[in-house]
Amino acid sequence: MANLIFMGTSNFACRTLAALEQANYKPKLIITRTDSISGRHRQPSMPPVKKWAAARGLPVWQPININSRESIAKLRSLAPDLFVVVAYGKILSKEVLSLPALGAINVHASLLPDLRGAAPVEWAIMLGYTETGVTTMFMDEGVDTGDIILQQATAIGAEENSGQLRERLAAMAQQLLPETINLVLQGKAPRRPQPPVCPQYAPVLDRAIERLDWTLPAQALANKVRALAPKPGSFCEFRGKRLKIFRAAAVSGSALSGRAVLQGKRLLVGTGEGLLELAEVQPEGKKISIVRDFINGYHIQEEEVFL
Repeated sequence: MANLIFMGTSNFACRTLAALEQANYKPKLIITRTDSISGRHRQPSMPPVKKWAAARGLPVWQPININSRESIAKLRSLAPDLFVVVAYGKILSKEVLSLPALGAINVHASLLPDLRGAAPVEWAIMLGYTETGVTTMFMDEGVDTGDIILQQATAIGAEENSGQLRERLAAMAQQLLPETINLVLQGKAPRRPQPPVCPQYAPVLDRAIERLDWTLPAQALANKVRALAPKPGSFCEFRGKRLKIFRAAAVSGSALSGRAVLQGKRLLVGTGEGLLELAEVQPEGKKISIVRDFINGYHIQEEEVFL
């Protein structure tokens, strides 16, 4: 049996690990990122992959620096045949990538070469894409630039948010990854070089991008709301406090940017082009609610200002 080493961190990576388990491709070692510190009481929090492995009694290693001399020595001692890397969150050096006899493969949640980077699911929705997919590839020193092995495309639903899309892409990856490993182990994996130019990058999402700018077109704002739902969520300010918006839609009409328009139990906000109809919101310190409850609870007035 091939000596596989898996590197991953997120729930997406857990889904692919489950597929490897089902296909009888059991990793000799699972590598994930170090525990993070989170919550009000600053408690250690294990990465999802560590929890998944611990529940099955599988060996886990959490190196601070996967590219250090010590890490490389340990990896070399394991004589790996193949690295399988899924949402690990660390860039592997040339020396690390050279260790496995059959190379290193990666799963990426886009149709490469488009949307290289850390947040391809969110950016696909935010940029208004109607299609995306999953790619498996051989890894090289670049970021998502290696030779493509397999790809599978899927349409993005008009109301689909990033959480829903990520779940579907994870299910696709569960099918594509075992097939890819099988091809690599048989020496039959295709290698399609990527062009050097990436049509659109998908960089890490910073906190600043979460704020809605009401001077933008309503469709761009609706895309952002979907892209950032369910986490971290987009937001604006209302009556001096933060208001998160988890579901919204672009509709025709016009009003001053950031001004409320009431149509019965519908709440719309003026934008740079069209109106944004709010459907699901969360006032600061409150639970998520449908917009009808928000209107009634806060007695929203016509032309109130959203900042």
